[in-house]
Amino acid sequence: MARITYRQIEAFRAVMISGTTSGAADILCVSQPAVSRLLADFESAVAVKMFERLKKRLIPTPEAHVFYAEVERSFVSLETLARAADDLRECHIGSLRVASMPALSVDFIPSVIQRFSQLHAGVSFSFQVRSTQQVADLVASQQYDVGVVSAIPIMDSAIEVDALAESRLVCILPANHRLVDKDEIVPQDLEGESFISLGTEQGLHHKIDSVFDSAGVYRKLLMDTQLSYSACAMVLAGAGVSLVEPITALHYQKLGLVVKRFSPCITYRYNLIFPAHKARSDLTKSFVKLLRHELDLLSRTSEGLFEKLN
Repeated sequence: MARITYRQIEAFRAVMISGTTSGAADILCVSQPAVSRLLADFESAVAVKMFERLKKRLIPTPEAHVFYAEVERSFVSLETLARAADDLRECHIGSLRVASMPALSVDFIPSVIQRFSQLHAGVSFSFQVRSTQQVADLVASQQYDVGVVSAIPIMDSAIEVDALAESRLVCILPANHRLVDKDEIVPQDLEGESFISLGTEQGLHHKIDSVFDSAGVYRKLLMDTQLSYSACAMVLAGAGVSLVEPITALHYQKLGLVVKRFSPCITYRYNLIFPAHKARSDLTKSFVKLLRHELDLLSRTSEGLFEKLN
């Protein structure tokens, strides 16, 4: 038996839909003789009579109706696949797994995820909040597509690192603090203040201490915490003052925390990490693009508190 071609099936389907070869020709944008030729070749290939010819009309046989039902099921499947391909191209299906350090997980990244979901309806998300090292482990093992971390050294050949942003620490104060009217805080302003330090294992802790030691400024160091948002909450409650990364501080500013520029500049860097041995999907690339866009927007609207240095 001769092989049935896709074009012959299209001609058969078009005739069944329209009822005439001229109507089928209009559907397929070909000539009527071309449709008649395709139909003749099709019937020859299947070796089954599909139409009765009656006064230039084509009357489908019972066999034609049975075969047409199968054709329609196949065409529905093809159309479903075509729509799926369109959705993939437009990033409307699939899944994205994002892991983040706590600093950006309180407000910023959830807002980016919400915005991304509005732009790419149908995409499912998994969002995990872990320490920077735990995020690195999730990404290195390819369990997550992208991680957002602080710029601590990551020596793992299974991870690719891209710089996301570099900014500077800000000073945070309770709402009723004596320094709330100052535009910029310097170390001498915090002489004798109860100071909430970030955990001793962080390089950031040593950077901050160095600035105050160089200025000869004494602080009451009675509290420390591992997380920027914990420091913000403690300051908001009136437990002292602190220096933290700006994105978390800007979230707590909405709750009444006072956020001030601090000099000299103590840099803070945010990095993106990816599995080194896995290609980045279009979804991942789109998410990263939106993430960078939202950081640029934050930089323009934060009145200099989130100052992009790169």
